Amino acid sequence: MYPTTRRMWGGITAATVAALALVACDADDKDKKDTPKAADTPAATAQVVAPAPSGGPTASGPARTQAPKSAKPSTGGASGEPGEDCGPPPAAKPGHKIVYPTKLPTKGSLYYKNTKFVCDPNDGHYEPVGAEQTPLLFAPKATGTFAGPPARKAEYIGQIWEHIDKCLSHQTDGDNLCSSNGTYDITLNAANEITDIKEIFHS
Repeated sequence: MYPTTRRMWGGITAATVAALALVACDADDKDKKDTPKAADTPAATAQVVAPAPSGGPTASGPARTQAPKSAKPSTGGASGEPGEDCGPPPAAKPGHKIVYPTKLPTKGSLYYKNTKFVCDPNDGHYEPVGAEQTPLLFAPKATGTFAGPPARKAEYIGQIWEHIDKCLSHQTDGDNLCSSNGTYDITLNAANEITDIKEIFHS
């Protein structure tokens, strides 16, 4: 009986080992099926969704680009009304007057027209308006300044008179350039005489 039992146990053991091996193979195959192969999902084909750039189109439509606001919107100019692109007209200084000489000063008198402030791309300028006014007299020790640049004091008031005449007739005056608008800032004393006259520079 012993040999028979030994043969039975041997058969059972062999069968058991075979069964265990089969189960292990099945489990290994299942793991391989459940695990995605690296070749099926290559890193090179992975899609990366980058965040939308700031200011770019979104799902609701293209982003709106806001136009930069003008720091100085123009509301004046050709009409002579002050506009924000050159600000309000400069306030007149007490005892000063901006004038446009109309001819060579003679006998100590300045012939002129009044002016108005007009906006332009170079921060504004003065233009003559209206009819010629009653001439103003120069004070005995009146002084004058050329616009330049650089600004330069006249040696005597007659130099300013000659400069006015040359600029009105479109002549050159040596190193003393003519301002493009030909206007002057005059200072008046209590007797309404001109004590100082300065050419206003404008390119």
